Amino acid sequence: MHLRQIVSALLVCTAAATMAAATDPAIGQPVVFANGLDGPEGIAVTRTGDLVVGTVGGDVLRIDATGTSSLIASTGDRLAGVTVLKDGRIAACGYDQDRVWVIDTNGTPSVLASGIDGANVVVQERARRRIFVSATLAGTIVDVTSGIPVVVAGGFLWPNGLAIGKDGGQRYLYVAETLKHQVQRIFLNSDGTLGASELYATGTLLADGLAFDRRGNLLVVGDGILWVVDPETRAVTQLASAPPLNWPSNIAFGRRGTARRTLFLANFGPMLGDGTDVIAVPYSIRGARVIR
Repeated sequence: MHLRQIVSALLVCTAAATMAAATDPAIGQPVVFANGLDGPEGIAVTRTGDLVVGTVGGDVLRIDATGTSSLIASTGDRLAGVTVLKDGRIAACGYDQDRVWVIDTNGTPSVLASGIDGANVVVQERARRRIFVSATLAGTIVDVTSGIPVVVAGGFLWPNGLAIGKDGGQRYLYVAETLKHQVQRIFLNSDGTLGASELYATGTLLADGLAFDRRGNLLVVGDGILWVVDPETRAVTQLASAPPLNWPSNIAFGRRGTARRTLFLANFGPMLGDGTDVIAVPYSIRGARVIR
């Protein structure tokens, strides 16, 4: 699906949003943006606005503004979460092999760190460039910045999606705790280390992927549902649950033009890897700026 078609769908969303309060999130009709993919799970966006998707077949793909996919690199691992690092490299979690890959700007993959029990989602803290990974099977958050895994937080039940957000001028690492159907957050110190954790939101069934909009609303996917969490009340509202949502696992906002008001969801599928597409969801609020 081309961005021109997304714009048309966005107009429907915008019209609906004008009938709500200015801070109320609203969506347009979700549509298939790219298909023919092999179990897409992780999704991120490059500086130029292309999507990066990791698949269960071990491929890291680039998806351009027309929805056309091309191969960036093959790792041979079943890939989970992906992110684009500040230096332009791509980090990808090899879930079954307990490791994190990095793909350089020439498309060459190499192992950054190994020995991470169920490496699932990766995110970079931009101020100090620390790289955090959810070790799902171990129930921990691991810092892999140096290439040597260091456990920096623990006691989670199936930690999954990660996102960095601000609240009251303070940064936090948000963690989707899948088997507790909730989101926790961890205080993020100025030096990039982690502090105490606290419960942030409940009622997000099988919480998986996370992303923030510019107004501080937290978008959550899990159990085939898209929710939004209000930053003031922590109230959880369901935005969508019908096809073409097909058990999406991760979320990324577009980065250029009208795509900044578009949520891109990787449809992982109910059999955890049988999904084949990425969908686009027009949204009434821009995605959050990168938290540095």
